[in-house]
Amino acid sequence: MISEGTAEKEGRELAWKLAVELRKEILSSQQVRAQIVGFKITFVGAALGLTLANMDKVPRLVLLVPAFCAIFFDLLVNSYSFSIKRIGYYLRTYLEPLLKKGFCWPADIPFYEEYAGTRAVRQRYSFIGNIGITGVFLIPAIWALLGPFRRVSSSLLMRLLLVFLLYDIRSFLRPWKISTFAEGRGPTVRDE
Repeated sequence: MISEGTAEKEGRELAWKLAVELRKEILSSQQVRAQIVGFKITFVGAALGLTLANMDKVPRLVLLVPAFCAIFFDLLVNSYSFSIKRIGYYLRTYLEPLLKKGFCWPADIPFYEEYAGTRAVRQRYSFIGNIGITGVFLIPAIWALLGPFRRVSSSLLMRLLLVFLLYDIRSFLRPWKISTFAEGRGPTVRDE
């Protein structure tokens, strides 16, 4: 039979090992996310450049492809960001309190995920960067839709582009709140 002290110690060791593995998962997701951003810039930039260089050979509406691709890459980047936040939430909510109890850790010094979750250290530069790059790719698409303007197709494509852009912006600014999934209540919006 395992004593209560031994079980507690083994539980803390298991929590530490799990925390280490989850930090590795965060680093891996961050690396993939950075690669996607790099690929977005390269791929969409090349597609836009090729289209503009061959404007005499391709229809003007082909300029919509890089714009939609930029938005879809943003959504893919956001999915990795959500995964990283989900792991951070788990670490902050479940593992860090358990680890704090197991060590003589000063109560006034937070563990990293607890610290990273505070309002004082949050930033929005990724939003400005990603949406800014996407905006650069949207300008030629809007230009293509405005002239020559075809009432039905141009307005329909403009609305579709706007809907996806607004969804993209919303996914950056108002991600689904993770704690509600953990509590089984479904998605609600984070009030950052």
